[in-house]
Amino acid sequence: MPSPKPSISIVLPARNAESTLPLAIQSCLAQTLPDFELILIDHASTDGTFSLMKKFARRDSRIEVLRTRRDASFVQALNLGWREAKGDLIARMDADDFSYPARLQHQAKFLAAHPGIAACGTRVRIRKKSGPPDSGYADYERWINSVVTPEAIATERFVDSPLPHPTVLMRRSVLEKLGGYDDPVWAEDYDLWLRMLERGERLGKVERVLLDWIDHDRRATRTQSRYAQDNFQRAKAHYLARLPAVRACGVDIAGAGPIGKKLARRLKRDHGVTVGSFFEVSEKRIGNAIDGVPVLPSDALADSPHRVLVGAVGLPGARETIRELARDAGYTEGLDFFCVA
Repeated sequence: MPSPKPSISIVLPARNAESTLPLAIQSCLAQTLPDFELILIDHASTDGTFSLMKKFARRDSRIEVLRTRRDASFVQALNLGWREAKGDLIARMDADDFSYPARLQHQAKFLAAHPGIAACGTRVRIRKKSGPPDSGYADYERWINSVVTPEAIATERFVDSPLPHPTVLMRRSVLEKLGGYDDPVWAEDYDLWLRMLERGERLGKVERVLLDWIDHDRRATRTQSRYAQDNFQRAKAHYLARLPAVRACGVDIAGAGPIGKKLARRLKRDHGVTVGSFFEVSEKRIGNAIDGVPVLPSDALADSPHRVLVGAVGLPGARETIRELARDAGYTEGLDFFCVA
């Protein structure tokens, strides 16, 4: 007699993860919501990862083990996992993280209560193997845990990736509609959220810490080029340039520092976007020109042609200053004004 179809499929790819995988698997098997399957995908491991997966599968019938070809990419491993899954909801998990026992219970309840939301994440606690995260990750933790509503996620999507990938629970129907994960030069998860938002899908977040996100020197975000900051900037420029208002009118950039200059050059060079003006609060930059684009004082915002305004600064304090200036000048964040970090 065939097993009943699970409502949730957890997709967990791993490569050379035998030291961290047991705790990740155990945290999945300990979920208080029992109606799930756990799909483990060995992604071309050369250590004991595959044997470890098979060992767990022999002990628990909810586990299925898959193996990619040797030349398969991580994105191909992800797509293999969800396409082989039986559940209508697809949960992600990584081999070096820890899901809290009630994670899936809270997320399934959230999606049931919000049928118009395509995917939801959770808040996270970022930990190093020993001690607290470094300052950059601590800042990211504060930001990502503050961006929880669908409106905030859509509005701030160009600041950084708004959903931690290993926290996400997605509707399979949305993955099918999008064709699954793409394989650009930038992060595959950030690309998926941006594609969802571009198509009008809504993303949410359970307002609880339900996953420990473990940072270590071998983590993919530290070792693979697709997760480098420069490639995140490429993703932001790519999807900014596709906004209808940007295509129609171009952009002005608030912030003539390194982030603003690099973004302007990328928008113009790679995507043919018109950059009309830079706006600045720094007296030493006002009156200059960057690649022929004038740097104007911030109080000139109210009199500028109404292009899409991009606040391109990295510091949260500076970002709030630009937000206030934009509001005073009549811009609406998420419509004709976006922040980029």
